[in-house]
Amino acid sequence: MDGNEKALHNREAFQLERVILFTDAVFAIAITLLVIEIKVPELEHRSEDAALQGLAQQTAKFIGFFLSFFIIAVYWMAHHRIFRFVTHTTPKLLWLNMLFLLSIVLMPFTTAFQSEYAMLRLPWVLYSLNILFSGWMQHRLQAYLGSPAAAVVRPAEQQHPDLDPVRPLVSPLIFLLSIALAFVPGVHASMLRPLPMLLFPAFWLYQRRFRRLTREFQHTRVPAPTAVPSSPAETLPAPTPAP
Repeated sequence: MDGNEKALHNREAFQLERVILFTDAVFAIAITLLVIEIKVPELEHRSEDAALQGLAQQTAKFIGFFLSFFIIAVYWMAHHRIFRFVTHTTPKLLWLNMLFLLSIVLMPFTTAFQSEYAMLRLPWVLYSLNILFSGWMQHRLQAYLGSPAAAVVRPAEQQHPDLDPVRPLVSPLIFLLSIALAFVPGVHASMLRPLPMLLFPAFWLYQRRFRRLTREFQHTRVPAPTAVPSSPAETLPAPTPAP
């Protein structure tokens, strides 16, 4: 690597590092803002019963906090997992990443909205749409990273199972189901809250696909076996006919 190539490599590495650091900061701020909506209860009487009652009144906010904390954490780990393959940035990659972060910074608001009005349908639908947006942008990111035309990932790693564009669609499908059920007559808004528990069996089922992709990826990376002679005689040259 000559001086110009080394300078280009260092510049690309620096630009990629800036993107990752900025993304980490956005995730950290978003996940911290979740807890701001949980206020310390004001007690009319300083007693154990009053304190328990004050906490009980914020049950919906605690549930919303833990759910969104888990979702944001999963998206951060996914981002961390896929960006280790990136060799350099492109304008399209930057915009896809920014749109993905847009969905993340919206989550504290939609979480607070659906936690405050847990008995209403619209806040939950808006929250679910936020998750749909996040999952779709994560899907677009991974599809772009795995694209040979984008060339932001080494060809040998473009088919890595961690870049599977199907994986980010698992969560959106569950929340899409909750949106559909929200408009079914007789379905109360409170009935939709347990649906995210389906994420655990859904991801468990996805592991079958992930293991298959892993086997296929490892198979493509295994070098072809070198032919080994069965006996020392095979290594000797053919005898020359006598004159």
